[in-house]
Amino acid sequence: MPWKGVTVSEARQQFLKDYWLGYYTISDLADRHMVSRKTAHKWIERVKRYGEEGFHELSRRPLHSAKDAAHSGPG
Repeated sequence: MPWKGVTVSEARQQFLKDYWLGYYTISDLADRHMVSRKTAHKWIERVKRYGEEGFHELSRRPLHSAKDAAHSGPG
């Protein structure tokens, strides 16, 4: 039988569905979904803060770059 492909977003949605049911502790959820407790708390906080947008991966791009800062000085 082939593996069932699950996207990261789908995995997070399932994690959060289980969280909202209230049957499991965060430690149990983390174990069931094979993530760290730190990651579990991060996902929960993102959904509380950003709602539906919290499901998706956030950009890792820096807000400012050292290159931009070097050019912004007096010159």
